[in-house]
Parts: sequence; C-alpha cells; structure tokens
Amino acid sequence: MITGKPYPIKGLIAYGVSLFHTLPNVPRTKEALKNLDFYMAVDTLPQDHIAWADVVLPEATYLERYDELWACSHKTPYIALREPAVEPYAQTKPAWWIVRELGVRLGLQDFFKWQTAEEYLNQRLSSIGLNLDKLRAQDGIAMQPGKPLLADFEKENASPFATESGKVELYAASLEKSKLSPMPVYEAVAAPPAGFFRLLYGRSSVHTFSRTTNTPVLNELMPENEIWVNDTAAAQLGLKNGDRVMLENQDGAKSGPIKVKATPRIRSDAVFMVHGFGHAAPGLTRANQRGASDAILQTQYALDPISGGAGLRVNFVRLVPAGEA
Repeated sequence: MITGKPYPIKGLIAYGVSLFHTLPNVPRTKEALKNLDFYMAVDTLPQDHIAWADVVLPEATYLERYDELWACSHKTPYIALREPAVEPYAQTKPAWWIVRELGVRLGLQDFFKWQTAEEYLNQRLSSIGLNLDKLRAQDGIAMQPGKPLLADFEKENASPFATESGKVELYAASLEKSKLSPMPVYEAVAAPPAGFFRLLYGRSSVHTFSRTTNTPVLNELMPENEIWVNDTAAAQLGLKNGDRVMLENQDGAKSGPIKVKATPRIRSDAVFMVHGFGHAAPGLTRANQRGASDAILQTQYALDPISGGAGLRVNFVRLVPAGEA
C-alpha cells in the first residue's frame, strides 16, 4: 500500500480489527491508509481507525447476532450455536446481514439464496439431520460421535506428522534445502541502550485485546494499564507506585501518561504493560486517553525468515515523569 509494489493496492476493508492497536509502526499504517482511494471499516466500536474510513458499517455485537455454526473437531466433536440474546442496538447490523446485502446489491444474489440467518443455519444443519429447534433443545450444543485424531492415522497405517520422514524431526532437511537453518540457532538479542528498558507487553484476565476497555463493568475492574518497573530500578529513577510517566521509545515515539507499578516481580532491564489501552478515540467515552498504547511504541519489529511472524519485543523505552514530558 505504501510502495505500490508488486502492484498498487487502492482499496481496503478492515473487518473487526483495530488497525492502530494491532499492527506495529502506527505512523507507517497511517501513511498506507493515505495511499488508498477507498477504505471501509466494519466494527462494533468507534475505535481510532474509524475516523480514517470513507464508509463505516457498524456491526452488532456477539450478544445481538447469529454467527456461523461453531464446529469443533476435538476428541469429542461438537457443533455449537451462537444466537442473539437481545436485539441489535440502534442501527447496527449483524455480519451475515451486511455481507448478504452487499452481495445482493452487487448482483450476486445467486450466492445468497436465503433471506435470514435462521434459514441459512437450518440449511447447514440439515446435512446432519439437525435444525435450530433440535439444537436449541440440546442447549445449543450437539455432541457428535468421534475418536482420537491419531486413531484415524493408525487405521490407515499413515503417519500423523506431515514431514518427509513421517516422524518428529528435530533436524529439518527441508529447511536445509531452502538454505535455512535445519535446527534452531540461538541469536542473542540486543541489550537496552543506557537509560532504556526492553518493552514487554501482554494480556489481562479482565480485557480482550483492545476491544473491551470501554465496556462499563470491565472498565470499572481495570480502567487503565500500568507500567511494571523493577522496584530497585524505579527507586534509582526517583519513581514510586502511582507516579505517572510518559513512555518514549528509541525512535522518539511517545505514549501515556501511565501509572508506575514498582514491583520486584520483573527484572531490572525490562518493563511490562497490558495491551489494549491508550486509545485516541473520543467515541470511547471511558477508554479514551486512558493509560498508554504499546502499539504506538512498537516502531521496530523483527520478521522470522521461515514463518514470517513478527517479533515485537525488540523495542526499548525510557520513563519520563509526566510533568517533564
């Protein structure tokens, strides 16, 4: 979207993803959005990225809509139903309605030969002799006869491992053929620069990503995040519990203010914060400008050459008293 290579991308639909709290290097994401001709956002909340959209389609929350059947192939397979507990708020619409309406209006009605979610789900369930009424009578869950996954392979005299040898491979010849390390090789990580800490982030048992910080009951339990700092390191900086600081990373990106949590439960060269806070969205009346955003501070990342996975804990921050920022 930024370079136009190998071909230009001029349209984007973001469905259920908070672009500025999910992807590293937020300024780069904003530059990419500027290069689009059209950006449509589908979300349940007026999050930060919504203001950048040409069209916003407000979706009903999971308690207000039918979703696709949940089919799990566990040791004991089951099918579960999610149906609305209350009517959708205001003019929000469920995803199935949004997709069907877009399809019909684009002349693709042959792919949507059903009028309601109930009709669609009943058609799906008919293949195994079920319908919504029968599923509801079973508390919304239909258990299916099954067997352990490996039993299928034993019967077919095949290996469950998708490797050339059919075994667990500690030394991967396929990686060697691709000129990659056939065994994991330790690579030392860079140490924090003087005056900086490695930025670590993670989850809370209260919140889900950046989706729930505006929810009244959950916001009451945890209205903002804190920055965990080793108590000895905090004392050396003249900081104590409850002090507010700004976080500034190695590239000058800033976020906060955020409360200090001085604790012996973290090493002295790192700090930790819960992900999902630091929104810049006035529509989130409880979460707006509360705490700090770790995504804003992730201007650097390291890509794994095999999986393409992004390592984000390669950024460093320093703590600046909020009054001095």
